[in-house]
Amino acid sequence: MRGYNLLKHESVEYYRLRERNECEAALNATCEQARKAHAQLAQAYARLVELHELEQLGALPSGKVTSLSEALHEREETVYGGTHAPGPGSRSR
Repeated sequence: MRGYNLLKHESVEYYRLRERNECEAALNATCEQARKAHAQLAQAYARLVELHELEQLGALPSGKVTSLSEALHEREETVYGGTHAPGPGSRSR
């Protein structure tokens, strides 16, 4: 992971590098579970890059995704956050 420490953790270049590294890790994983986990992480980093690019194009207001996420977590009566978030092993109906 050369150049890894030179990038800020919140920069789009960092996310691109992480996506590439996770794709490579998925290809080199020795079991299906690890391949799937690395592939999911690669997709998550790709989404972060996509969101950044949409913000740069003006198609998505800056901070919109973050503000929506924070609002959901601040609500008291949601399954997404607050004190009523489901615990491990609980299922939605």
